[in-house]
This record gives sequence, C-alpha cells and structure tokens, in this order.
Amino acid sequence: MRTNAAITAAGRAGLAALACAGSVQAHHSHFLYQTTPVWINGTVTHFELKNPHAITTVEGRSENGQVLVWTVEGPSQTGLDRRSGSDEYLPKVGDTLEVCAYPYRPAEEVAADSRLPSWRLDASIQQRLESSTTEGASPRLILGHMLVTTGGAMRVWEPYGLVSECMRSANDQRQSWIELLNANPEARKFWCEQRGRAAVQSNASLKEFVERTNALLDEPCT
Repeated sequence: MRTNAAITAAGRAGLAALACAGSVQAHHSHFLYQTTPVWINGTVTHFELKNPHAITTVEGRSENGQVLVWTVEGPSQTGLDRRSGSDEYLPKVGDTLEVCAYPYRPAEEVAADSRLPSWRLDASIQQRLESSTTEGASPRLILGHMLVTTGGAMRVWEPYGLVSECMRSANDQRQSWIELLNANPEARKFWCEQRGRAAVQSNASLKEFVERTNALLDEPCT
C-alpha cells in the first residue's frame, strides 16, 4: 500500500483528549472530509470502541526514524454491533495496520461551505478541525475508510469515502481488490453504492476506473 507520513509525536496528549471529546455528539457530516485519501501504516498503540467513532491510535516511523502518530476515527460502536458475523475485526494493541484514510478539510474551508449548516459546527467539531492541521504531508486526525491487517486482509472500516479512491491510490495489484469485492458482501455493497455518487460521476478518470473495474467482477454491479 502507498503511505504518506509526516506527523510528529508532539501533541499526543491533545489527540487523546480530542478522541474523548464529543463522544456523545451526533455523527458529523461527510462534508467535513477531503475527497483524496492518504495511506498510513504502523502499530496499534490504543483502541477504544465507543460512539460516535471507534478510536484507533496508530504509531509508525518515518524514513529517518521519526515517530509518527495518527488518531484514526472509525465506525461507531452501534454500527459495529449491527454488523453481522462473528469474525468482525477489532484492532488490538500490537496489531500492524495499513489504513486508507480521509483527512479533515481545513477549518476555514468548512466554515465557508454553504452545504454545511452553521449549527452543525459545534465545539466538538471545531476542536477536531483545529487539531487536524498538517505537519508535512499528512494530518494527525483522520477518518479510516479501509484497513489492511497483518497478512494482507482488507476490511471496510468507516463507510465514508470511496473504495475506488483507496483502490487506485494503493500500490497493490487490482486483482487483490477484485477478490475482496467478490468475497466480501459489505465491501461489494459500498462499491456498488459509490458508482452513482456525484464524486464518481463528475470525475471522468475515476468514473472510467470504476467502470473498468466493475466489469471485472464476478457479478458486476448494475
């Protein structure tokens, strides 16, 4: 998988506080997130299952040995409880993860977005936006869309975002993703739903990529 890394360990205490802030707040809008994902990898140092987001802290290192820390938002505890199957994966301390994640948009950009009512920007959301500033190439607070666990197993984590953008920004061969879509009903569901989204329909290269890939599935989405 492709990785983007430039987060320092500074501010870990702030991130921990942020992870706890707004735990009872309503789930926020997808307009808060950027549309281009980043890939990160590292070791899980903390996992907390709660609403509105499960929180996974992932720690890695840059090429020069600098410690990198991300707080990865995931699905809610309620959402995970609804998922069927006894093999539902939950991150554990010590696990190695690669994450296709979506950064938060800059706070000033969100504030100027007329699609997002001002009443939705409560104190918890403002704190999240202000704490997702970049230090180099990647944000410290991100939304995890896809997880790649030890051994290469891929799992849909938080439904915001596009599987296709994770797919085409990864270094993996497309075949591994096709196998995921053929074998995993939840991944297939998200894949089929994304085909009609404006983000796909309005992007010619992404739309072409999606349709070419869809044609390779055992049962293409219609």
